[in-house]
Amino acid sequence: MKKYTKEKLILKLKDLYKKLNKTPTVKDLKKEKGFPSYVAFYTKFGSWNKALKNAGLKLNYKYKFYSKEELINLLVKFKKNKGFSPRTEDFKNDLNLPAPTTYFKRFGSWNNALEKAGLEINVKKGYTKEELILTLKNLSKDLKRTPMMKDLVPRKDLPEASVFKDNFGSWNNALKVAGLEVKYRFRKWKKEEIIFWLKKKYEELGKTPGIRDFDKDKDAPAKNTVRKLFGNWTIALREANIPVKRFHSKEELIKLLQKLARELNKTPTRTDMNKAKGYPSYTPFVEKFGSYTAACLRAGLIPNDGRNNEIWQGWEKHCIDMAKVIHKNIEIKKENIVDGIPDIYIKDKKLFIDAKTCGYKEFKEQVKKYCKNGHELEFWCIFKGMENRSKKVKYIYADELARKMKNLGRYDLSSKCYQFIKNVYSEDHSVLK
Repeated sequence: MKKYTKEKLILKLKDLYKKLNKTPTVKDLKKEKGFPSYVAFYTKFGSWNKALKNAGLKLNYKYKFYSKEELINLLVKFKKNKGFSPRTEDFKNDLNLPAPTTYFKRFGSWNNALEKAGLEINVKKGYTKEELILTLKNLSKDLKRTPMMKDLVPRKDLPEASVFKDNFGSWNNALKVAGLEVKYRFRKWKKEEIIFWLKKKYEELGKTPGIRDFDKDKDAPAKNTVRKLFGNWTIALREANIPVKRFHSKEELIKLLQKLARELNKTPTRTDMNKAKGYPSYTPFVEKFGSYTAACLRAGLIPNDGRNNEIWQGWEKHCIDMAKVIHKNIEIKKENIVDGIPDIYIKDKKLFIDAKTCGYKEFKEQVKKYCKNGHELEFWCIFKGMENRSKKVKYIYADELARKMKNLGRYDLSSKCYQFIKNVYSEDHSVLK
């Protein structure tokens, strides 16, 4: 897949807008030859709507959050109307239905969703070797080349690469049996060879080698190979008699993040962390805080590589649930009130509420747009960050909302607030364990 920068993707969107004389849809992308796929925009911006916003284009699709019950009901309704269990293609090709990826995220797989809905499974799990060989041959004809494992990823109608490995021992063996050319051969490493490389790097660097040191050397064994043979990186270092680097505490990691941010004059990205000399890679931040984004928020920094989409969407939905309890009559994502689309609007109080992971100084423009004609604005945040000092806006944090929900007898909503604070949010949990 070709890599695009955010700037390049924005230019592509604007060019397509001029060509179509309207805001392009995801469906329009598929019709444009050589145009970046929807995946490229989702990866860089977090969602299609965010990509359109960055390009200064009017939104043409309104995000809808579906509960698990709603998703199951749509499956059952489809079966009742059509007379057969829906397939991923049926939902993928209907813009009025949630995308199949929504089901994968919420239920783990399409089949799991069908089982929950009490419907017949129509995505095959068991394959014979003959069927797998035929699949490879047909895919080769479609691609006009030998297929690679990554070609299976976007194809939900095909078995996963692991199915071929289980049946033939490896991907290359499957290609051989199908009579297809094997282009990539993978070296089989032994423990002794990896220990040799660890010692070699230790001498070259003058310090304990890390995973990123191996990533930079194309001749070195892959980090996943090391983990597979030894169990994890630390065990490999110990078997090579190389001192294991000490682990950083959460407090130390936060200080390191803040220090690098001052040096760079911006929030460090994952790439910045990996390149910075004298700093750990971003991996320990993920291990300690659950995600790199959560670490940035705890350090009071503005995440510059996209917030964790699942957590942010979950917090937005949770804020809507809490607003309904507090204010009763609310309007959600209503347009044409102000220049923008507020998360929550309470008409009788002339109050806007926007769900945010933490306070950013960059909210200045949003405050300016929303706080007109006597309107007030509240930001409901998970963490404290770099708040705007405007007197027109009020910041309310998850711990305060948790206490309010508890006082109103909504212990379930109160508990979920603490899940967000601890970065262990799960929609299926109503209380912390």
